[in-house]
Amino acid sequence: GWWDWLTPFSIVTGLALVAGYMLLGATWLVMKTEGDLRARARDMAERAAIVTLLLIGGVSLATPYLNPVYLERWFTGPTAAFSLIVPSLVVICVWRIFQGLRDGNDAQPFLAALGLFVLCYIGIGISFYPYMVPPGITIWDAAAPDESLGFLLVGAAVLLPVILGYTAYAYWVFRGKVDPSEGYH
Repeated sequence: GWWDWLTPFSIVTGLALVAGYMLLGATWLVMKTEGDLRARARDMAERAAIVTLLLIGGVSLATPYLNPVYLERWFTGPTAAFSLIVPSLVVICVWRIFQGLRDGNDAQPFLAALGLFVLCYIGIGISFYPYMVPPGITIWDAAAPDESLGFLLVGAAVLLPVILGYTAYAYWVFRGKVDPSEGYH
């Protein structure tokens, strides 16, 4: 029916994503601000990291039991190695988040939070590959025709360097910490 997608698993996954974005935002503020705002962001980042870790742990524990294929992929065959590697790297990222927040290394928590997101997406990819949502559709079934993909490739080849260049320029202009004494006044 219409509400088949609304399950405890989807709710916990959504909450984990929200908590993860809160973690990214808080660690970004730690990296870009000073003083009271940085201290408040550091406290928020610690709380967000704990909540994110708990929710990611719940999602990770439930995922292999959603489908027998996922269970097999996680614990047998050549992909079972990722069941050790990915969680180990997650532990390292979480440790780096808390270490950076504790030691005042302001960029480290943000970079480790980004690593945490990448590892979560790798875990999803390992679990679901080659299927998309819904599970009966593979990546190749969901792909557009070759002609459409070729057309989009030309557009992407032109626009992607422009977007990357603009983004690099914006990051260069706004590099470093925010200085409260500078501004529009």
